[in-house]
Amino acid sequence: RDFQVYGNDLIVATHGRGFWVIDDISPLRQIDDSVLKADAYLFQPADCIEVLQGDDNGTPLQKDEPQAENPPNGAYIDYFLKEAPQTAVTIEILDASGASLETFSSAPAPAEPPAGGQGGGQPQGIPNTTALWRVPPGPFSAAAGMHRVAWDPNAGRRRRGPRGGANQPPPPKLPGTFTAKFTVNGQTQSKSFMVRPDPRLANE
Repeated sequence: RDFQVYGNDLIVATHGRGFWVIDDISPLRQIDDSVLKADAYLFQPADCIEVLQGDDNGTPLQKDEPQAENPPNGAYIDYFLKEAPQTAVTIEILDASGASLETFSSAPAPAEPPAGGQGGGQPQGIPNTTALWRVPPGPFSAAAGMHRVAWDPNAGRRRRGPRGGANQPPPPKLPGTFTAKFTVNGQTQSKSFMVRPDPRLANE
C-alpha cells in the first residue's frame, strides 16, 4: 500500500493493516556492474548506533504473542559470493589501532572444552536474559549469493560480566571507527565504518 525510506531502512505497509521494515538497504544502493563481475565483494557497511539497553527495564513479549522477529543489534556487514569458495570465508572486525575484536568464519567451530575441565572452560560473565529470549547466533555462510552478519559492539561487555575474564579481549572503545576485513581464497577486502553514540543521550 505504501513505501517509505527512513534513513537506511525501507518500510512497507500492506493492505492487511501491517507494516514491515527491511533493515539497512545500503547494499542495494551500492550494487552495480563491478559487484556482479566480482568473485567476492564486501559492501561498505553503514554506520551504526551504540544502543544502550537496560537489563531490567521490562520483560520481553511472551512467545505466544503475535509478533515479527526483530533484527539483531549491531553493525550489518554484507558480502557477496559468486560461487562457493574452496576455503573458509572470514570477516574480522578490527578497532582503530588494528587490534582484532571478533572473527566470523565459515570454518567448523572447534569443540568447546567442558566447564571446569581441562583447558579451563569456565563460563565468563552472567547473561542478562533467560535462555528463552536469547537468540542463537546465525550461521556464517560461504554459499553463493548475498549474505549478512551483524557485529554487536556491546556483546563483549555482556559476555565479560562485571568482573570480565582473563582470557577475553577488552571491549571496544565506543564510539569509534572500526574496520571489517573480508578474506576469501587468500584475497582480502577492507571497509571501515563508525559506531556512533546514541542520539537520545545527547541532552543527558
